[in-house]
Amino acid sequence: MQSKHYCAAALAICAALPAAAQNMAQSAAASLTRIEAETLLLKARERQLEVQSSIIAKQNEIAAKQALGVAITQPPPVGQPVVRAIEGLGGRLYATLEMADGSMLDVQAGSELPTGMRIVAVEPNAVVAQMPGKKRVRLAGHTQAAMEFNPNYPSPGLALPMPSARGAVR
Repeated sequence: MQSKHYCAAALAICAALPAAAQNMAQSAAASLTRIEAETLLLKARERQLEVQSSIIAKQNEIAAKQALGVAITQPPPVGQPVVRAIEGLGGRLYATLEMADGSMLDVQAGSELPTGMRIVAVEPNAVVAQMPGKKRVRLAGHTQAAMEFNPNYPSPGLALPMPSARGAVR
């Protein structure tokens, strides 16, 4: 009789083991599914932050260009020279300035202008001068006047008509 009880107990234990293993497998699968869902959410959030960062960078770039455009379109103060060109290599940069009287003058750092201004620095994108009263100013760049649209004037991007090929040799 005892052997029957042992057999029944052994069968009950064997039947319980697959159920326990099945419960552990279901628990592990649920845990892995939850982790995968959290990972997907974190990746989506990361991508969202990258897009927001890109948008902010573009907005800052546009704002900087607009601010630069405002600075460029403002006329220089009357009497101050206007930068026409900056040339040179490395630290040896020269600037060509247009004076108020229309004359052109090539300068470098340390040059003194007839107006009493002294050139403090010639940089790749700016010329800094010092007024006689010790006030430093950034000289304005030359801007061309905006041209009005003329629909009868051919655009440089349009190709000119080609001559006919009637007399061409084949």
